Amino acid sequence: MVIGAVGCAVWLWFALSTRIALEDAFITFRYARNLAEGNGFVYNVGERVLGTTTPLQTLLLAVLGVVFGPARIPGIAAVVMPMFGIASGLLAYKALVRFDVPRAGAAAGMLMLYLHPVIVRTSLGGMETPLALLLMALGLYFLSKRRSVWATAAVALLALCRVDGLIWGALVLGATMLSRYRRPLKQAVAFGGVVIPWLIFATVYFQSPIPNSMLAKGVVRPGREDLLMQPLHFSRLSRFYLSGTGFEADHPLFAVWLVLMGLGVYAVVRARRRELLALPIFPVVYAVLMYVGRAPKYEWYVAPMLFCCLLLGGVGIGQVVCWVAGARVNWGWRAALAVCAAAVVVPVGSELVRELPRRARHSRLFQENEVGLRRAVGLWLRENTPEEASIAMEAIGYQGYFSERGVIDMYGLVTPEVVEYKASTGSNGELFKRIWTELDPDYIVLRSFEVDENRHFNGGKLFEAEADRELFFRQYREAKRFTAPHAELAPLVTHLTLYERRPG
Repeated sequence: MVIGAVGCAVWLWFALSTRIALEDAFITFRYARNLAEGNGFVYNVGERVLGTTTPLQTLLLAVLGVVFGPARIPGIAAVVMPMFGIASGLLAYKALVRFDVPRAGAAAGMLMLYLHPVIVRTSLGGMETPLALLLMALGLYFLSKRRSVWATAAVALLALCRVDGLIWGALVLGATMLSRYRRPLKQAVAFGGVVIPWLIFATVYFQSPIPNSMLAKGVVRPGREDLLMQPLHFSRLSRFYLSGTGFEADHPLFAVWLVLMGLGVYAVVRARRRELLALPIFPVVYAVLMYVGRAPKYEWYVAPMLFCCLLLGGVGIGQVVCWVAGARVNWGWRAALAVCAAAVVVPVGSELVRELPRRARHSRLFQENEVGLRRAVGLWLRENTPEEASIAMEAIGYQGYFSERGVIDMYGLVTPEVVEYKASTGSNGELFKRIWTELDPDYIVLRSFEVDENRHFNGGKLFEAEADRELFFRQYREAKRFTAPHAELAPLVTHLTLYERRPG
């Protein structure tokens, strides 16, 4: 298909020009590498802590790591994950056509999915995002074929790919339960056959099926201004992430996109296909739960919402095309309607085309910073510290993966003690003190401004009292400072300082 080829070409260009690999992906890579090397489903060897919310991707990469070599897991993810993203667009197109959406609308939704900068960036960064989109599209496709059991199996796998996939899964299962092709017993067996084995394994192996990373994000919280659905950010986020265009907050074409999405919702409701109601319902439910759950504003969190919004926009475009093609007027009026439709659709598409190169340039500089800073810290630790050394750090992706050292996670994703400390501690400064005095790391990686300005990254002071600062420097000394090559992009996160424990 031509659009699929266009998507492949655009994604290949973006990948080669940016070499993008996102920080959090390397947490999964380290789990997968340890599993492939026979060290168990662990981040730190010997510590059974479930610090990833995507066991499905971890297992998949571990299997491929056994076949092609554990060291090649990041490269494997860079190849396999984008393939899932491309396949999600193809399946979504087929599903919409089977639901009697005009081919022009299905194709438009598919094209925008391939061109949206957030979808492109998160699908090429090694994260589980494209696998999640594939399973969402697969569930929709099986619904279009009235295969309730297969749709159930798809959403069960989605739950093991992303915990928030349960929201989409509930909508899909609800659609099948309201249909004539429901198979309750077989669907229960399909869902349980996928999910229950993992729940049993996680309960036995980790003592709990609930990821420690979820507990950490619920307790070790960022400042309220950094939340995904914080009302202060809602206008900008809704326009940029949910518009399907990457428009700025005051861009006049945002209203055009809202009209297209509104037409998409109208077409879905008018068609009376219960299965397609998941498209307009999911973004609303998802946004509410993201706000209630205090989710931080990471762009890969909004990819499932974008999936629905982009397809709805495509359905809206298809509705416009049908009205123009079916208008019972002379050719002059039909031409005028076609011009009006083009005036709506073309600016949206052209904005997408202009936005991608801008995001590619930014992503390239961003990636150079990651390589020149966090990866550099990890490599320095691997080359200059004993194998048994423990490193306390907050960003455990690049630094943890490349250091190959035991990590004390100051955010708590893979260190349950930090979650316990935070639950009983009144400030980030007190939390930091408990980490370095009680967990006793050999090395600590901090953002340079945290010590220089006594300002904790998540708010408040790093040292609550001057005595704490003095005690810290009696036990630790500065070992090395690192600066990203493009520090002007984000001065607060492009300078790191490494501290080592003083002898004795």
